[in-house]
Amino acid sequence: MDKVRVAIVGNTGWGTTIAAHLARNRAQVCLLTRTAEEELAQQGGSIEYARTHVPEEALDGADVVVWAVPSQTMRDNVSSLHHLLSVDLCHVSVSKGLEVSSGKRMTEVILDEVGVAGLRGVCALSGPNLAGEISRGLPAAAVVAASDSEVAHEMQALFASHRFVAITSDDVIGVELAGALKNVVALGAGMMDGLKLGDNAKAAFIAFAWSEVIAFGVAMGARESTFYGLAGIGDVVATCVSDLSRNHYVGCEIARGRKLQDVLGSMHQVAEGVHTAQAVHRLAKQMRIEAPIMMSIYRALFEGYPVGKAVARFTGQVQRAG
Repeated sequence: MDKVRVAIVGNTGWGTTIAAHLARNRAQVCLLTRTAEEELAQQGGSIEYARTHVPEEALDGADVVVWAVPSQTMRDNVSSLHHLLSVDLCHVSVSKGLEVSSGKRMTEVILDEVGVAGLRGVCALSGPNLAGEISRGLPAAAVVAASDSEVAHEMQALFASHRFVAITSDDVIGVELAGALKNVVALGAGMMDGLKLGDNAKAAFIAFAWSEVIAFGVAMGARESTFYGLAGIGDVVATCVSDLSRNHYVGCEIARGRKLQDVLGSMHQVAEGVHTAQAVHRLAKQMRIEAPIMMSIYRALFEGYPVGKAVARFTGQVQRAG
């Protein structure tokens, strides 16, 4: 049986991790880098997968395209490569964010640009997937979400391995929203840690914030049960407690008094929760959804609202619940 040909678009840490994982698994992989310099810099290593900065080479004969680009560049990336995308491709988004300008999920953005005519499928891969651990060969699990069960199981077979459990879901809305909104929660958890309020208060904050996320997700059309599963609770736990979490790091640094732009400017990778907080702020206003905790995180990031006051509100909720 011929190997599945996979093009990875996105020379991100997660993109290179997925490229190595799929090559180690069974696929024929080609990673599209942004420049010739990046292509050369990544040559070598123990995992054999092709790299090129030429889009035509990366996408030639591909069966599957994995989009591993930051959420705010997803539309531009898909649009710029649209003329090279065959109609029978399966698209997999592994980006966890919402488009600020529209509030759309990444599979929606992809469908906007490629259309549905002749399309084999669009999926979302999400879960507690810290790239640094997976790249070291540590075990992990993820959810493959697609409205078409045949496509979901096809992608499950592609990604699953003895160290990477893959399960399927037909709740694409819930899986994508859980993956995006947990980054906002992680920003708040980082703020709690930055102010040294302790694990008890942080755990209480996560519980209250996640209840808010669930209500927000259901209002957007997701199933409540999705947020209690791997793509929900599993992902938010990993992102809120790990030192590898970029969003947790940003929250910590903001609480310690650094300006948001300074923190982001010092990072080599994107903290998706910052943009998602903006999208949530806009969606909550448009749809009149109550989301006070996520609104407080947004205000602390963008409106100069004192982090201490934002956290006081969280701890006030803890006190009233007691």
